[in-house]
Amino acid sequence: MLPHDKFRRIIDPSNQVMILLATHWIALKQIMAFITEVEEMARATRPTRSESDPIDPGLVRWLKYLNRQGDFEHRLYNTWPMWVVEQLERDVAFFGKSR
Repeated sequence: MLPHDKFRRIIDPSNQVMILLATHWIALKQIMAFITEVEEMARATRPTRSESDPIDPGLVRWLKYLNRQGDFEHRLYNTWPMWVVEQLERDVAFFGKSR
């Protein structure tokens, strides 16, 4: 288990490096949605989901929020996660269904 003081440093909104790490992690998770879907289909025991299940935009909202938290100095390093959000705003299933 992560000690509380270390966890607080991770979620500190003034820690620009952690914001960058979080935005890149979430963006990577979004673009891996298609691979995750294929992996789930190949499993012997799959979660019960149907094609009509809605796509949960929660992580996309979180990514948008974190993208706004980046300061000007670090924005250059956040262009890729911002691009991912742009694609998802046009089509929430652009990278596959992420639930």
